[in-house]
Amino acid sequence: MRFWPRLMKFSIITPTKNNLPKLKRCIGSVRGQNHSDVEHIIQDSCSQDGTPQWLADQTDIRWFSEHDSGMYDAINRGWGRSDGDVLSWLNSDEQYLPGTLERVADFFEMHPSVDFVYGDALVVKEDGSLIAARREIRLSSAYIANSFLNAFSCTTFFRRRLRERGLLVLDSQYKYAADMDLILRLLAAGKHYAKIPCYMGVFTLDGSNLSCHPEMLEETKEIQIRHRGFRSPLMRRLFTTGRYIERLFRGSYHKVNITYRFAVDEVPRYRDISGRRIPGSYRTR
Repeated sequence: MRFWPRLMKFSIITPTKNNLPKLKRCIGSVRGQNHSDVEHIIQDSCSQDGTPQWLADQTDIRWFSEHDSGMYDAINRGWGRSDGDVLSWLNSDEQYLPGTLERVADFFEMHPSVDFVYGDALVVKEDGSLIAARREIRLSSAYIANSFLNAFSCTTFFRRRLRERGLLVLDSQYKYAADMDLILRLLAAGKHYAKIPCYMGVFTLDGSNLSCHPEMLEETKEIQIRHRGFRSPLMRRLFTTGRYIERLFRGSYHKVNITYRFAVDEVPRYRDISGRRIPGSYRTR
């Protein structure tokens, strides 16, 4: 008798509050994946825009509407309710590109020692028009602790074993940059990561993102010091320069022509969006 390997299950957590139009597109991008074993858990923070009422009609989604202490607390709650082999989170203003979950599952199957993966991301406006095509370099504790995190959450996936060992927990005392703290802790613990060299997620930049919040910089500095980043602006600048040189050497700044599929609703229906000479960098301010 021949036994086929069990299909890897994904548990995707989406924290949301009063963001129903974007949430529908986010859910559509998950429904549009060609991987069949997916658990999508929506952690709604008591929205008043009709989100709970709409979710009540979505039979393929697990959802909870309850008070939380912020986005990262909501994600932790969702992970605590999940049972997938691969855990991730996808914010309600983000999307997975078609085929992403299948690529991640295939990669994890082929590389059993890898604990988490990340990929490249498209940065877009609210209508899906392209701002930047981020082609990321390696994750470096020295770079991250002295500048910023270069892995988008919409392209990052973790094995459940990290959760079982108490490592995959976001520090909810942070409100803007707990993902930076998480990646630095995983790197410090010697966990193995890999980069999947393709565009995997869509990050919407509309000015309301946590990365645009004025308190983001102060929280980032606190995390940098916690993880032995330099206090000296000059030393931090040296690492920022090193990162710039490495990205330049790797071709991350080359302008590219791109066509991608943007989910416009929960069905999902897609719109093909193209851009010419899209840069590899962008500014949040």
